[in-house]
Amino acid sequence: MSVGEAAKMLVDAQRTRRAFAVPQNRDLEGEQQAYQVQDAVFGQLWPGAKPAAWKVGGPSDKVEPTAAPIPSENLLRSPASVQASRRNFLGVEAEVAFRLARDLPARGRPYSGGEVAAAIGELLVTVELCDTRLAGWKDAPALWKLADFGNNGALVIGSGTAKWRELDFAKQEVVFSIGARTRRAQGGHSFGNPFRLMPWIAVHAAQRGMPLRAGDVVTTGAWTGLEAAQAGDEVTARFAGIGEAKVRIN
Repeated sequence: MSVGEAAKMLVDAQRTRRAFAVPQNRDLEGEQQAYQVQDAVFGQLWPGAKPAAWKVGGPSDKVEPTAAPIPSENLLRSPASVQASRRNFLGVEAEVAFRLARDLPARGRPYSGGEVAAAIGELLVTVELCDTRLAGWKDAPALWKLADFGNNGALVIGSGTAKWRELDFAKQEVVFSIGARTRRAQGGHSFGNPFRLMPWIAVHAAQRGMPLRAGDVVTTGAWTGLEAAQAGDEVTARFAGIGEAKVRIN
């Protein structure tokens, strides 16, 4: 499967809001090609635009993270509202995101953790809205899910704190309400400390020609897992000592 063929399928699915089945035996060749597909789709749907946000994460710190750019039109401010009928699938995740206060331009050597930390302005509570352009997405090949922006549909950003360095992420309390359901956690981030993802994404974004800039938001993965949402649900993520984000599903 060429980058162009895969990108066309995903662009068409984005524009028509119709999921498609991945052709049998037409997997992508690796993560690099999946990222090339992301770039091609982003360039066709939002020509000339730069990402306003990124999603980054992974199952544990023992594996390479993955990432996907998020355009400005999919970056929503809490309290937000979205239409369930405009999505093929609606999942929600409680997350935290770092917002940059200074640019991290491309350079010849990686940024140190201290340099990246100094460029961060605040930590925000977010709700990631997950969607898919892939029919039978749970069983779809992992590289196709990555090419499909890691199943991102939008990102809702809420309140936050500039004092994020004072937080003990291993003891961080999270309350995630989805309609009548509530999920609670203490700690639970797959990387322990979500900041550990930031030096990696600084390099990754720069290598793709889209270095992190002041104002960019980087969301760092779910704390309580993926939850299905439906019309009528009010979804609220609360992180003690950080803030909250809300979205209404209509």
